[in-house]
Amino acid sequence: MNQKAMTSLEFNKILSLLSEYAMSEGAKQRALELRPISDEQKIKRWLNETTEASKIVERSSSIPVHSLHGVEQIVNLIDKGYIPTPDQFEFLHAFLDSVKKIKKFMIKQEYHAPTISSYAYSLYELEELSNEIIRCVRNNQLDDYASRLLAKTRSKISTIEEKLKAKLAQILKKTASYLQEGVITVRNGRYTVSVKHEYKRKFPGTIIDQSASGQTVYMEPNELQRLQDELAYLKIEEELEVQRILGELTELTSTFKHELLINIDGMVSYDFIFAKAKLSHSMKANEVIIHKKGGFSFKDARHPLLGEAAVPLTMTLGKDYDALIITGPNTGGKTVTIKTVGLLVMMVQSGLHVPASPESECSIVKNVFVDIGDQQSIEHSLSTFSSHITNVIGILEQAQRDTLVILDEIGSGTDPREGMGLAVSILEQLYQSGAYLLATTHYSEIKDFAEMAPGFENGSMDFDLESLQPLYKLLIGEGGESQAFSIAKRLGMPEHIINRAKEISYQQPEGKQRITPKIKEKRERVNEEKTVNGMPQIMYRPGDAVWIPHMQTKGIVQQRANEVGEIVLIVRGERVKLNHKRVKTFIEAKELYPEEYDLDQIFEEKDVRKKKKIMNRKYVEGMRIEYKEDDNI
Repeated sequence: MNQKAMTSLEFNKILSLLSEYAMSEGAKQRALELRPISDEQKIKRWLNETTEASKIVERSSSIPVHSLHGVEQIVNLIDKGYIPTPDQFEFLHAFLDSVKKIKKFMIKQEYHAPTISSYAYSLYELEELSNEIIRCVRNNQLDDYASRLLAKTRSKISTIEEKLKAKLAQILKKTASYLQEGVITVRNGRYTVSVKHEYKRKFPGTIIDQSASGQTVYMEPNELQRLQDELAYLKIEEELEVQRILGELTELTSTFKHELLINIDGMVSYDFIFAKAKLSHSMKANEVIIHKKGGFSFKDARHPLLGEAAVPLTMTLGKDYDALIITGPNTGGKTVTIKTVGLLVMMVQSGLHVPASPESECSIVKNVFVDIGDQQSIEHSLSTFSSHITNVIGILEQAQRDTLVILDEIGSGTDPREGMGLAVSILEQLYQSGAYLLATTHYSEIKDFAEMAPGFENGSMDFDLESLQPLYKLLIGEGGESQAFSIAKRLGMPEHIINRAKEISYQQPEGKQRITPKIKEKRERVNEEKTVNGMPQIMYRPGDAVWIPHMQTKGIVQQRANEVGEIVLIVRGERVKLNHKRVKTFIEAKELYPEEYDLDQIFEEKDVRKKKKIMNRKYVEGMRIEYKEDDNI
């Protein structure tokens, strides 16, 4: 999808909002990297995921999604010589516990969310690893009973520390006059007492450290040296055993690395899907109907970033007309209207719900091209008009069928008459490209052009002449006015001045120019609809391959639909007549056969084709072609 269009329509702000509802960094990143796609099946799957998750969000206030804090880094490092710390193993255990909870939670939602609940079956609970971690680690450190040796060593350490404290208490009493204060401190891993500097030679012990001022020395009493040495040895023994146990836990974890990575990906996916659901809930959004072709029909749609403050928009495009030209005064909501449509299309094709009626319809487009706002470029010495034209030239080169083009104030920023002429010419060219077209303008001549041009329709933004305030409501089928004269009159401008202004504005030849559209009556469209007896009918062409659901087979169209909508097909070598509603498009003829291909090779027998060839060259007496009657026709 066009990056410039995404920026102009502020799609990045939607992604930022989406990322705020995600808990894990992986889901936040996935949200920020989300882009519109044109694969119909994938879009429908994404939308269905959002819809199912929304149902769960409405029913449950608490969804057990894990934030994955540091878990992914731990898992990626376990087979590279890194040994996680006890607190990191607790993170890992909390993650496995969340996996177990989300799996149980999602399986219970199978009735309301059959698709996303099925994802839970791919998650691994890893009971063996989870149980081993909880057996060995408690309160962010290895439990005493992680191994017999660790329990025995820590028991010895505890006994010696008790003996040391008892002896120290005796020493504090006996040597109180030598001490700075009666407090036991640990310096360089040894228990010490704080001795006054002047008594350091009298106190029986070894100097371990001293204060910054030098007035206090920290001394280890000689009576404690043997116990302290034994304690230091046991501490080393304890650390070695701790590292051994952590190493075994790491090795066990590494055997489940593949399953853990799948769990992480699954948790990120659930986090991302529920973030979409939470965004939908906050916007009061819905899933809309999507289809490959057929245009757009938005009902009660609101701009996603304006929320409840936005006036609901109802509009269609690509059904009765493929180009909508919106005219009217400034600040009337024209730009917001076209940006709303573009942004909603991008959101739908990204699998997001949109703030619109669920009856709304959205056609899938291959790209969206936008020219909106002041694009003056100081760096490239381009004026606003030049910047717009440069952008429009790029759009003209890329616009094609199944793309959406959005143009704001087309032709503005230059001489009005030349700008208007250029605007009409651009609109004609874009229409002929087959693109869906939304444009705003101030030129009243373009309003007249849209009235006459086939495939175009006028629109305007409603305006309250009493309050002199725009109503921000789109009116289809009528062009807008600038309302300059109405506003001036309402504010008290003398009528003779307004009349003179009208005379100047509308006099010829300087005034309004009537434009004759140079647009073909109909744009050629694949499988274009026509009407038979007031009912829409698909125009299948000879050579088109169609799917016949009730026969579970394919057929080739031989004859177009008659007045009652029946088409003649070749099915398994026989001619069959069926109503066009009973078949579905499979592959168009232009994709099956090269240009100028003689379809008689498919529909006629070899002898018939041979006779036709001879009879086209010359008259042969007695030669005739007989067609067999077919009871099905």
